[in-house]
Amino acid sequence: MKYILVSHGDLAKSMLGSAQMIVGEQEGAVAFGLYPQDDIESLKNQIREAIEKFGGGEDIICFTDLFSGSPFNSVVAMMGDFPIRHITGMNLPLILEAFMMRMNEENSAVDISEKLLEQAPHTFIDVNDYLMNSLEEE
Repeated sequence: MKYILVSHGDLAKSMLGSAQMIVGEQEGAVAFGLYPQDDIESLKNQIREAIEKFGGGEDIICFTDLFSGSPFNSVVAMMGDFPIRHITGMNLPLILEAFMMRMNEENSAVDISEKLLEQAPHTFIDVNDYLMNSLEEE
């Protein structure tokens, strides 16, 4: 399973770096950012080259930061040419989970995508409520 992270600015690169700090160096994972001076075609070309380098197959999941943003649209443009999966709204817990899920080689891109979407709501925690509930339980 190969992963491509795409975001505005440094978010994707920083997220990949942070994930690797926690779970170790990851092969088959790249990150790209769109910066104010960049044009969309350049970003699309970077994504296309990464997809082609990874074999262009069904074992690629692209993660983007924001629904309908330029990085999102750049990946959507690739979806007509390649059978990739695309998940938007990435966050560090989901990226970590994705890295752990790919350790099981039986997990397909579809399996991983479905499992990540099941986990997504649990990555957001209202800490005030959590602490209040913890105190009440004691």
